[in-house]
Amino acid sequence: MNIKNVLDYSGKTVLVCGASDGIGYGVASMYKALGATVHITGTRTADAYDNDFTGMEFHSLNLQSADDISAFAKKFDHLDALVNCIGTVLWGKKEFEREGFEFIININLTGAMQLCTEFFPLLEASGGSMVNLDSVVSIRPAPANPAYSASKAGLVQLTKSLAMKWGRKGVRINTVAPGMVPTKLTTNQSGPEAEKEWIKQIPLSRVGKPEDIGGAVVFLTSPLAAYITGQQIVVDGGMTL
Repeated sequence: MNIKNVLDYSGKTVLVCGASDGIGYGVASMYKALGATVHITGTRTADAYDNDFTGMEFHSLNLQSADDISAFAKKFDHLDALVNCIGTVLWGKKEFEREGFEFIININLTGAMQLCTEFFPLLEASGGSMVNLDSVVSIRPAPANPAYSASKAGLVQLTKSLAMKWGRKGVRINTVAPGMVPTKLTTNQSGPEAEKEWIKQIPLSRVGKPEDIGGAVVFLTSPLAAYITGQQIVVDGGMTL
């Protein structure tokens, strides 16, 4: 291992699913800065977002459709790292209803599972790795979001199961659990006053940034983490201590 170049992703192809905004976009931007060929997905077309996707290959992907995910995977003939930043929530007690609960599980858990299985053959061929983004709600559940909490807790166990299954085939898979990072997903929990309350719970005395999460993800798909699989890395400034 050349320690000086260990985070050089030149010549590597990385797919970051759910990278149109927020944490996913921050992760994808970090890979681009490190020289990777970066593919990203969003639920809409690229022009529907405010972010600059220059230097990234944008794909629209419907995570509710198994056929769409399967067809999307067939577009690739090589992949070195898969990062699943997918996840959504419902508010107004909708996650307590069967329809809302199933909607969240279908995207956050079932969608992640299919992405992992569809891209596994390419990662086996390249000796690559996967990272799933779960959440600190897998540790300390959100009372207003039972489906989101369940989906992210399930994602941790799913990742461990896949790590056991695929480790002997040379594919590593881990999870990263972000703490409070202000994004569109957390709009109703962020803002100056809300952040002051969050900071009271965080030993490092600040909310997170997308690059804080990106650092952990990039580490896990690098040679520095070559002996790490099936693990959950919590990146929350100490909030869950």
